[in-house]
Amino acid sequence: MRDMADTGNSDDLQALGALFKPLARLMIELGIPLRDGLEVLKLALVDSAYERAPDASASHVSLLTGVHRKDLKRFEQAPPPPRQTVAAAKVLTLWQNDSDFLDGDAPRALPRGGDHGFDALVRRAKVDAAPATVLSVLQTAGAVADRNGLITFLTATLVPEGRAEKLQVALATLVPHLQTAIGNVAGDAAQWDQALRYSHLSKDAARQIEAEAARLSLDMLKTLNELAFRLQNEEEGTHLFVAGTFTHVEDQSS
Repeated sequence: MRDMADTGNSDDLQALGALFKPLARLMIELGIPLRDGLEVLKLALVDSAYERAPDASASHVSLLTGVHRKDLKRFEQAPPPPRQTVAAAKVLTLWQNDSDFLDGDAPRALPRGGDHGFDALVRRAKVDAAPATVLSVLQTAGAVADRNGLITFLTATLVPEGRAEKLQVALATLVPHLQTAIGNVAGDAAQWDQALRYSHLSKDAARQIEAEAARLSLDMLKTLNELAFRLQNEEEGTHLFVAGTFTHVEDQSS
């Protein structure tokens, strides 16, 4: 395969190509052809340009992005799709922290109705999804069970079953991470973005480190979850905070 450097492209284009490679795999997995992918890219360019300069003219945006003005005219803002899996995760978080839905330190089994029932929990979580929809997502993921009419909390680990739900969870993590990393490159106020890399480990060693990373990460996220829930209840505002962890194990011998 021809290297991008052979075409005379800059280092910036090579960096962009490295970012596009996993996105290209996602396009193939989702069955999205190049034509549709280009439409999404055009719209993303236009949205980003207007976020940078809300009062910019169509001519300026077209010049900045390379998107033709006839394309600008037909782009319309569409409402975002419902983020049902993300909504379900928020409900699980509230269930583990709000004293109205706890029995001691553990999430209490809830009826559907009532002031302290499951439907009330969903409403208090302020998610854009109906209680029945959230319940279905949680049951499908194995996070809750209906036992004798009571919705019982089983696990805080929400592992979605369907591809669409898995994609929602991935986007909730990937998009903020990319915004942080690219913002740091673009000169925005610096935000925390660090990773540990070792490239000459045995398979067993890599898996051992992966297990330890998962254990430490769960402890960290639990602590941050409790702190964030308390602070948000003390003073609600408009700022989003996202913290996440990941591990990546890959055989680089080929």
